[in-house]
Amino acid sequence: MNHNFEIELNDCKISNYENLLSRYSNWKKYKREINLNQLLEDGKKIEFDIEFPNNQSVLYVSLIDDTNTTISSLTNACAVIQKMTFIILNNDILKLNVEVKFLTTQWGKLISNLIKDDIDINLYQHLNIEGQIDNFYFIDPNLITKMVA
Repeated sequence: MNHNFEIELNDCKISNYENLLSRYSNWKKYKREINLNQLLEDGKKIEFDIEFPNNQSVLYVSLIDDTNTTISSLTNACAVIQKMTFIILNNDILKLNVEVKFLTTQWGKLISNLIKDDIDINLYQHLNIEGQIDNFYFIDPNLITKMVA
């Protein structure tokens, strides 16, 4: 099951995603296109999609129960990112949608079932100490409590 999430942004710039996106070979092409569009059409919004082919590298999404849990742990992986859609204006990200594909893991099934039941779940991005977005995650202490009970 695939699902789209709109990410809450707090003054994010496209440069905050450089480390995350540079792992993918198609990022150089997108970055060149973004820079060219910004030069040629200054002040115009740019929308672009970045697709993540699984044969290059997989970007897992985890479920964490509090902010101290390791975000990149595979033991609580529940989804993989398939595509990111950015709307930017002069390096500022105005909107970001992330499409995830849920895994058949225990946590993946739990989250996809909650979404099927129309329960509102948010996807968050993790900003590391260097100011770079390095991962995405779901967080809800109630989900963990329900699973353990």
